[in-house]
Amino acid sequence: MNFRGEYECTMDDKGRIKMPSALRKLFPAEEKGTFMIAKDIEDCLVIYPMKAWEEKEASLRALNQSDPELRQFVRASMIGLTEVQFDNADRFLINKGLAKYLGNSKDVVLLGVFDQIQIWDAAKLEQYQNASIGNIKGLAAKAAQEQKEKR
Repeated sequence: MNFRGEYECTMDDKGRIKMPSALRKLFPAEEKGTFMIAKDIEDCLVIYPMKAWEEKEASLRALNQSDPELRQFVRASMIGLTEVQFDNADRFLINKGLAKYLGNSKDVVLLGVFDQIQIWDAAKLEQYQNASIGNIKGLAAKAAQEQKEKR
């Protein structure tokens, strides 16, 4: 599965967001609309379909748990981790513990990024994107260097 695109959505007063059909149809049928939501490293939340979460969890388990910094990283990766399911109207609930990371705004953006969907406060995403665009040449050079090293 490969999520793509940027979708403006509204979070209702109960913390529910309707999943756009273009994204919803990409969730594996065998997962029956169940997925995981957690706080991301960036200032957003992230949705992992169950298979993608299981792969991430396996990589986290493989880290050396004797290293205090790696343990801290694992704990930080689990902040707010919640199993969620679509309701009959293709909405999903952001619990209050996670909603606080989106601020007080009801305007959110769902951003497809490979095997996950990021949930951003619309204003924060605009700020983040503007900062990234301002440094696009530096970011492109770093990406090119990493690709060169992998060859």
